[in-house]
Amino acid sequence: PPQQHRALEEIVVTARKREERLSDVPTAINAFSAQDIERGNIDTLDRLASFTPGLIVSEAAVSSGGSISLRGIGSGQQNYLTDQAVAVNVDGMQVGSLHIRKNAQVDLQQIEILRGPQALFFGKNSPGGVVAFKTKDPGEELETEFSVTHELESEDLHYQALFSTPLGDSAGFRVVARYSDLAGYFNVKSVPSEDPFVIPPHVDGWPYGEEFFVRGTLAMDPSPRFSLLAKLNYSESKLEGGSLTPGMRVDCPLGVPFPPQPAFPCKANRDIYLGGAPAGAMEVIEGTPTAHGLGLRDNEQWLSTVKLEFALGADLALTFLTGFHGYDEVNAHNASAGPWTLVLVPYLPFETTQWTQELRLASNRDSAVNFMLGAFFERRDIESAQDGVVTFLQHPMFGDLFNVPFGTEAFQQDQEAFSIYGNILWDLSEAVELSIGLRYSDEEKSAQAFFRGAEVTSNLVNDSLEFDNLSPEVSLSWDLSDSVMIFGSYKEGFKSGGFDAGFSNAGQAGGINAPGYKNDYAEEEVEGFEFGLKGDWAQGLRFNLTAYSFDYTNLQVSSFDPASITFRVQNAGEARVQGLEADLTRLLASGWTLRASLAYNDSEYDDFLATCYAGQSIAAGCDQSYNPMANVNPATMEALGGFQEQDMAGVRLYAAPEWTATVGILYDTRFANGWGMDFSVDALYSSEYMANLRQSPQDLQDSFTKLNAVLALRSPSDQWELELSAFNLTDEYTLTQSAGVVFNEGGNTGTDLAFLGDRLAYVTRGQEVFLKLTYRN
Repeated sequence: PPQQHRALEEIVVTARKREERLSDVPTAINAFSAQDIERGNIDTLDRLASFTPGLIVSEAAVSSGGSISLRGIGSGQQNYLTDQAVAVNVDGMQVGSLHIRKNAQVDLQQIEILRGPQALFFGKNSPGGVVAFKTKDPGEELETEFSVTHELESEDLHYQALFSTPLGDSAGFRVVARYSDLAGYFNVKSVPSEDPFVIPPHVDGWPYGEEFFVRGTLAMDPSPRFSLLAKLNYSESKLEGGSLTPGMRVDCPLGVPFPPQPAFPCKANRDIYLGGAPAGAMEVIEGTPTAHGLGLRDNEQWLSTVKLEFALGADLALTFLTGFHGYDEVNAHNASAGPWTLVLVPYLPFETTQWTQELRLASNRDSAVNFMLGAFFERRDIESAQDGVVTFLQHPMFGDLFNVPFGTEAFQQDQEAFSIYGNILWDLSEAVELSIGLRYSDEEKSAQAFFRGAEVTSNLVNDSLEFDNLSPEVSLSWDLSDSVMIFGSYKEGFKSGGFDAGFSNAGQAGGINAPGYKNDYAEEEVEGFEFGLKGDWAQGLRFNLTAYSFDYTNLQVSSFDPASITFRVQNAGEARVQGLEADLTRLLASGWTLRASLAYNDSEYDDFLATCYAGQSIAAGCDQSYNPMANVNPATMEALGGFQEQDMAGVRLYAAPEWTATVGILYDTRFANGWGMDFSVDALYSSEYMANLRQSPQDLQDSFTKLNAVLALRSPSDQWELELSAFNLTDEYTLTQSAGVVFNEGGNTGTDLAFLGDRLAYVTRGQEVFLKLTYRN
């Protein structure tokens, strides 16, 4: 169609718990409409990252569900007791566990990405931002839809069915289900060898297994004064290979892995080299769920939200939202990162339940002043255990006698969070709006610790923690015209401290089995400013520009410690994150649309003594906190000593590329015979960044560009649709998180004799090609 008859789709967001046009909200926000989501085939958080500058999402070995960062702020592959710095909100519920990245990204109406601290409107404070998903509700007409998707690289198959119907004049029901038969995108490999400890894996791909998801939605609007919206999600996943399978060696100083591993390539690609376990090694620990040497990952997940809305008059509304999230997982994996099995984690069960309740009273008067008052409550209970088995001490003469367990550690945490908040919107004139808000938060956490079945909570320095915080937010916006608005805001926020449930090697000195074990960390606080310009012109041009500067105190960060085979959480003293972000959408002639974004992020630690990376020399910066017993000469068994920490003041945050950008072109047309076509090409660029907190030179991810393309053909009535989509056509395998390799991490740290070891990383997928056929009625 000619350009003058086209207009940009108007997007309505709820970033302030009110329905507002995207261009009217005085904050940095990206929004994806249902059409954007469908055209981009965005069905996971990981896929969303390929369209969002500065958003990095990673898999995880532990039961945290993974990690997510935005503008360089994230909590890393943290332990499972900690909330993410970038929160995920689904249908109004703030979900504490990132396991939700494996659930709910199906049949979406909208995605909102709020950048920077969100202290006021989204449950508990979120110092890094919020990713909010809104799923589709029942419509006014009967809908049925069936689709089958084949991924050509992995041979994965996905089947999805949808049914939606009105129930009379005031209700509706919607159900969507999805089944995935996963053949494994990554190749799981071994090497030819006569060594009895090089055991071929029992599967040749990861992820290999089955996944199922279903959501039911009931909407009722029986009177003008009352409405109900209830949603229930269930998913289950059964994957062979465990959770460490997506980790691979990406750098080996010797060119091949350190002995006793056999030679194989150390490179980020589709090939993961990992072997099975020696006979009996997986059964050494009671309760081990599998005899397979690679392990498994079986889980179930529930998510439910119920929203009640009451009209207390023409201009006053009361909203009550209750949510439940439950996750139960059995996890076992091989932590060896090679065909020669060195260490197994055959026992890692995890269970969490979370209840949230929110009550909100909001006015919508045709007057200069409107308000919102609310209260939020959360209860979350978490239980997990872990153990490891060292197998490298084995010898063919003794067999399984040398499968040595570390000793099972278990941790339980109960937490409660309560907050009250208020917000006033004051129209100082027809063009100027002042928003003033405040949230008070109070959180309590208690812990119980167990070692080999015996409670050892008394060994903790702290077994209960309490935090409170007052976070204000003020913004001022000015409509320069009907199309252009400028704004400025001041924000504060926080994230409570907590317990680190990482494996402590309890049998060793200083572990959880001895008094005086300290595993808690402090709350994170943030304050700063944001300024922006938003333009939305009727001629088909939308433009946003944002400048921001935020200071973080006690920034919570984590990284993998191969010595204890776990992730550790610590506080970075101070950090500053500042930058510029711009995005543009422009309608061109004859059905073409241009979309582009550019983000500059200048982030660094101002005050941070971090643990040295394994193999870091004095010359490389490991020159703080000398310990005379730090290293042992293996030849003489004499202490070498060594420094333990590095001063990272002035160093860039990890997972924080300086420059990121996207550019894309979309062509949308309807032919004379009634058939329709969409065609789009999008590119994502990222400058280099570090993939680990401790920042070894081996953790560097070089700059890259990824290219996505989608071609869709639709029948005249849109009843049939055939879509061919290709992601990462440049076939870039990029690091999201990296770490040292257990028992091969390097040595003599903090000395002049330091040497680097092998490096493991979680790697994104390379090229993927999907063929999807959809039928609608």
